[in-house]
Amino acid sequence: RTTFTMDEHYYQAVLKVFVDLYGKGLIYRGARMINWDVAAKTALSDEEVEYKDLEGKLYFLKYFLAGANGEPTKDFISIATQRPETIMGDTAICVNPNDERYMKLKGGFALVPLIKQKIPIIFDEYVDPAFGTGALKVTPAHDINDYNLGLKHNLDIVDTLNEDGTLS
Repeated sequence: RTTFTMDEHYYQAVLKVFVDLYGKGLIYRGARMINWDVAAKTALSDEEVEYKDLEGKLYFLKYFLAGANGEPTKDFISIATQRPETIMGDTAICVNPNDERYMKLKGGFALVPLIKQKIPIIFDEYVDPAFGTGALKVTPAHDINDYNLGLKHNLDIVDTLNEDGTLS
């Protein structure tokens, strides 16, 4: 009760145990989605977060398709999102592989609005064709479901937030 994690003798013991567990393959080290407290500037456990179900609003955005030269075409895919502020971190658009509306886009690319970053159009059964437009903007750094899609499809992770919660 009088020892702190960063006390030298305690710290060495913790380090030894973690290295041992890692060596046995029982724990891993890597980037993971966390809950961030912008006021305290620290990570929070899932148990410390108070979740609330709220009625959201959908924003509809046009992502113009990229031509062979990477320039925007006149064609676009419409996305419905509750988080338009995360646009700068989008690294893909995802549609359901059984959704006939998007079959012609297989292997194609779209451009992120405002910055015209070229991103792939990917297919995954995670997307509900009946929700919104049936197309999902994937922002792996800002949503756990998008993060998991990003891992599955080997997408870049672009964090657009500063430590204080403002956009970088």
